[in-house]
This record gives sequence, C-alpha cells and structure tokens, in this order.
Amino acid sequence: MSTTNPDSRSRLSRRAMAYIGLAVIFVIALLANFLVSRISLRADLTEYKTFTLSKGTKNILGRLETPVTVRYYVNDDSKVMSPSERSSALRVQDLLTELVREAPSKEVELVNEATGEFETKKVKMLTVKKLNPEPNTDAEDAALIDGLQAGQSAETGNDLFFGIAIECLDVKESIPFIPAQPETSLEYNLARAISSVHGGKAKKVVVMTGLSVSGGFSGNFQAPPQQPWMFYETLGKDYNIEAIPSTSTEIPADTSTLVVLHPFDITDEAQFAIDQYLLNGGNVVAFVDPNFFYARALAQGQPQMPGMPPEGGPAPSSDLPKLFSAWGIKYDANQVLADLSYGSEIIRRGNFSPTFLTMNQEALGADADAPGRVDPMTSMLNHLNMLTPGSFEFAPTAGLTFDPLVVSSVNNQLVGSFDADPTQDGGGDRIREKFVAFGSPRALVARISGTFKTAFPDGNPAPKEETAEEPKVETPAAESDAAVEKKEEAPAGKKEDAKPAEPASLKESVKPGRVLLIADVDFIYDDNVVRRTQVPGLGIVVPQLLNENLTLVQNAVEQMSGDPDLINVRSRTSVRRPFTRQTEWYREAQEKYSAEVASFSAKAKEAETRLNEIISATPENIDQALLSPAVQQELQNLQKQEVEFRRKERELEKEVTREFRRKLATYKFGNALFMPAFVILFGIGLALYRRTRIAAR
Repeated sequence: MSTTNPDSRSRLSRRAMAYIGLAVIFVIALLANFLVSRISLRADLTEYKTFTLSKGTKNILGRLETPVTVRYYVNDDSKVMSPSERSSALRVQDLLTELVREAPSKEVELVNEATGEFETKKVKMLTVKKLNPEPNTDAEDAALIDGLQAGQSAETGNDLFFGIAIECLDVKESIPFIPAQPETSLEYNLARAISSVHGGKAKKVVVMTGLSVSGGFSGNFQAPPQQPWMFYETLGKDYNIEAIPSTSTEIPADTSTLVVLHPFDITDEAQFAIDQYLLNGGNVVAFVDPNFFYARALAQGQPQMPGMPPEGGPAPSSDLPKLFSAWGIKYDANQVLADLSYGSEIIRRGNFSPTFLTMNQEALGADADAPGRVDPMTSMLNHLNMLTPGSFEFAPTAGLTFDPLVVSSVNNQLVGSFDADPTQDGGGDRIREKFVAFGSPRALVARISGTFKTAFPDGNPAPKEETAEEPKVETPAAESDAAVEKKEEAPAGKKEDAKPAEPASLKESVKPGRVLLIADVDFIYDDNVVRRTQVPGLGIVVPQLLNENLTLVQNAVEQMSGDPDLINVRSRTSVRRPFTRQTEWYREAQEKYSAEVASFSAKAKEAETRLNEIISATPENIDQALLSPAVQQELQNLQKQEVEFRRKERELEKEVTREFRRKLATYKFGNALFMPAFVILFGIGLALYRRTRIAAR
C-alpha cells in the first residue's frame, strides 16, 4: 500500500493555488481593462486646467435652443495616420465627447417623417457624427460639400481628411484642417463656431482707418492682392465688418463698435462724427501711436528719413487731439515709452531694446484688485508685445472713470522717436545712458467710461455753405416803399424753398459710452502678432499667434458688442513660462555694459578734443600734424581703449551665459534627482519601519 507524502501534497496544493491565483488576476485585469475602456474618465492635473471645458464654453452650450450638429471627418486608420496624428485625432474626439456631455437636452418641435405632423421631443442640443471619408465614398462627398479638403500627412505623406463641420439649420461653418495646436485653441474655435451658427452675425463692427486693413488691390498691378489684416479677418468671422476712411463724416447708424486705427490723417469733421457716435452711447476702440514702427513696411520699399513719414506710406504718428482733450487724456504724439523692465532683445542676442516691450501678467497691475487683473477683458492675459508705444495719463473729468488695464513698470521713461527706433545705431545705448526712471507705472491700454461731454461745443466744424448775396440796387423811395409792402404781403408758402436747418448736435451723452485706448498700432499689425503657415497639400494657411494681442482686441469687441462668454474661452491662461531669471541676468549685464559705454564715450570725446586742439595749433600743415608723435600717441591710446572695451564686453557676455547655464544645470539636476531620491528614501524608511515592527513581535 502506497502512501503520499503530506509535504508533497502541500507543495502541489500551494503551486496549484499560485497558478489559480495568477489566472484569476489575469481575468480580473482583462475585465477591468474592458470596463475602463467603456467608461470615459478624465482627470485634469494641469495647473491651469488646460484640458477642462471653460465656463464660457459651458455657458454657450447651455444657451442652445436649436439642435447643432457637428460632423467630425478623420481618416484615423493606422495605414493613413502616424501614431502621433492618431493621438491628436483621439484628443479631438475626447473634446467633442466632452462638449456633447455638457450640452443640455431640451424639448423641441420636430416633424414626424411618418405622419408629417409636428411633435414635441426631448433631444440633445449638440450631436457629433464621426465619419471616415475614405476615397470614393459618400463620406468623402459629404466632406467636400462641407468645405473640407484632403490634406497631406506631414509624417506618412498620405492624403487624409482631418476637419470638422458645424451646422445649425441652414447655417454652416467648417474647420477645414485641424493643425497641431493646444486644446485651448481648438476649444475656442469650436465654441466660436457653435455660437456663430446658432446665433448668427447680428452685430456690426466698423473700422475707421486710412490703412488697407481689409486687403485687396495693393497699388501694384504685378503684385497679388493684399491679405486682410488678421484682426480684421478674425472679427469678420463673428460680426458684419466694414472699413471706412478716417476722413469719414458719418458713422453708420447700426454700428455696435467703432474701431479707430492709426488716425494719422483724421480731420476735425471725422472727430466730430466719432464724438456724436460716442454721445449716443457708442463703443469706441482707438489705436494711436507716436511711432508706428511698421509704417515703413507699408511704404512699398521707399526710403525713409529718420523722423519723417515714409514715402507712399502712412505717417508714423497719430493722435485724436480734440477728443483726447475733452476726455481728459494726456498723450504726447512725439514721445515713446521706454521700459527697462519689459524691454526685450531683438534681431540678435544681446541687442536689448527698451522700446520693444514683452509683458506678462505683472503688466496688468501690481495689486490683486487692479482693473487689469479683475476685468474679464484682460485678467487671463499673460503675453503681450508692444513696439515703440506711447502712454496715457488722465486728468480727472466729471462723469468719467479711467481704468488702466495694461501698464508699464515703474522703471519707465518717455524718449524721442529717433532714439526709440532700435534700428538706429546707438539709440538703445543713448536711452540707457540718460535714463531716469519715472517711478510710477504709465497706462499703455486704458478704458474710459461714463457720461461724456462733446469736444465740439460750437457744433459741427464743417465749413458752412455760404449763400451768395444779391447785389444791392438803389431804387427811388416810392419804389422802395412799394417793394416793402409787396414783401410783407408775400404768402408764407414761398418759404418752402428754404433749406432745412441741420439737427442740433449733442452736447452730452444721452447714454453712457465706453472708449478703449491702446497706445500702439503695431499691437495688431500682422508681423507682430501672427505667423502664417501653409498646410502641406492644401491651399490653407494656418495662422499661429505669436502673443495674446489679438485676444485682447477680440475680448474688447466682444465685451462691448458680442458674446462675453467667448472671452472666457479665448482668454484661458497661457502656459507660456518664459525664463524670467534669464531676462533679469541679461538686464543686469546690460546695466554694467551701459556704464562702461558711457565711460568709453566720454574718453573718446576727450581724445577727439585733444586731437582737434593739436590740429588747430598747426593749421598750415594738416598732414604733418596728423603724423606728429602727440597725435599718434592719442590715436594709439584710443585704439587700446577700444580693444580693451571689446574684450571686457566679450567676457561679460560669456560670464552671463556661464551663469545662466550654471543655474539651468542646477535646476535640471535637482528636478532629475528629486524623484529618484524621494523613492529611495521612502523605500528605506518603509523597510526600517517593517523591520522594527517584526522585531517588536
């Protein structure tokens, strides 16, 4: 009779249990993976909630009263798209799913296709249809009808569709090609399109300017038509937009917001038209500039004398003198603001310009309750650029409120236009040499609101039409008396030919008005705000914004006459994180450099003066004077000083670079070391704790 070893049975039992346990864990993992794949769970751990729908988008969806259909066309097959492109397509799909989840369901009357009668049904206000437009299919035909085009994958080289069409009733908008942009940009594009197709373009924006912002004929028959400025093109998607000359004497009656851009050629009659529009409760956005830097780019390549208007282009400075005076605004059209704290490097590293400003949230105000930090128009902005801007000051005026929304630092000074131009040799050095900080911030963007008074108390400044006087003819007394009697007996009906009097002009606001002032025209010039990129395989140009300048302008127009919820969507806080310490290091280096430049300049002038004294002492033979030992010694000293200065300059730049790299390496090393060190220390601590617990038993 055989016996089984109990230890052997125990080992088999433990082994079987281990296998069974592994099988159970595997099945549980499969089931968990299957269930999780069916449930859409997302956790947004980013600091600024980049991947969470904004409050503005939720408000837009909540207002929908008519069903909106979104058609998402994408060839997301692995044979067509690369893994990274498929990942991008999946993110778009997730965003659309979030939009559908947030959209409400409401009761609407629909036609029953079977009976042809209306019936009330509860339907989702937003629906998404995903279509794969493969070649020679109905989906491909639908994509073409919706305005999409087949593009080319930048990674696989295959033709593909990757776009969205949004439709409500008979109104349709499309996003022909979805570029690789942050989710916040895609969310805004979708929210704006949904709002547009649902509500339509009900408001009108008028741009009053002498610049060709609307595009068209460039004046050169051999050149292609000019593109509209980006701000004009963008506003045209949401509003009925129209451009009028800055010499216009009337503002269209249905204007919701008037944009006055670089009024270099404005007349008193045009300022009177703006004045009357504002007194009727109008909204005005005014761009003025003491030195429109890109005016030379509009001069069609003609040479420009410093401080003079370019040939064939607009004058570099603009002003609204009559209106500013009435509004209590102090603005100098000949003074540019320089700021050592917000100045930036241009053209090449080390070429610091205090008049090319790059600003972050600090420019919205130092206090937490500053107007720029609490106003929805500006509160979420984090990256603004201004080129040779002016500034505004406000003299308290009855009935008006002045809110500075974007301000300079306290380290600012007003300088002349010539030195403000960074393309002029030595301009930046001259500013730093003579710089005296103002000590208080100056307003670069400001809003005036309240009850305005007219800037034209005497009425319309347009010249009155003079009526020709009838020549006087001497008549006898008897005939004169008879003529007087006939004149008195003339019927009243004869006065019909008299020209009706012009209506009296407004002297004070009948409704409160608002004016947004921006002291820089370059603020919305295309070269400063956008880079246009051609999509491979498509005739589509995708704009890539360089800063948030256009965001501020769109926010302003929407706050005055549009959908304020779009401000919240577009103004999601930028994730831009500039090397602020690097900027501070370079600024400190520039200050050291500035002191040495001033010292060298003084020594050079002294040497030049001594040379002139030596030469003037021997005027009869200039060549001999220049070759004299004294003059030669002065020249050698000057050359040595220059060589020494250049050597110190190079050493300074190398030291700044070394310091920056040292700091950067320290931060990188700390970031790379922190997590592994934390895990190791945690493991050691856990092991010691467990050993202590076991020893205690």
